[in-house]
Amino acid sequence: MYEKYLEQLEEAGKIRNLKERSINCYKNYVSYFLKYQNKNPEELTCQDVRTFLLAKKEEGLKATTLNLYNSAIHFFYRNVLHILWDDITVPRMILEHKLPTVLTASEIDRLLSAVDDIKYKAIRTYLDCK
Repeated sequence: MYEKYLEQLEEAGKIRNLKERSINCYKNYVSYFLKYQNKNPEELTCQDVRTFLLAKKEEGLKATTLNLYNSAIHFFYRNVLHILWDDITVPRMILEHKLPTVLTASEIDRLLSAVDDIKYKAIRTYLDCK
């Protein structure tokens, strides 16, 4: 049903010199989107993409995967359907950055006290003075 559009997507990817793997990923992501919407691609809107991405988020997909969907569908809208993309309606997901785990002051103290090297003892003395 959507083969014509997926062929056009592949052609658009090749003309832009995308790698074969990227083209195949884009085709897969767009195919999932088209099957989910189940409507004529010419009638699609950015709100349809927003609805799709929210549903995928509810399924538990991570922000990086949702951004891959976003990129593929954006490419499809711009290069195949020639539909203007609205970054406000369909924003990219902000990636979560976990803070690194750091040692507590007492853990650092125990670590430095376990070492016999004088320079580490000097660091420990310096930290004790603070």
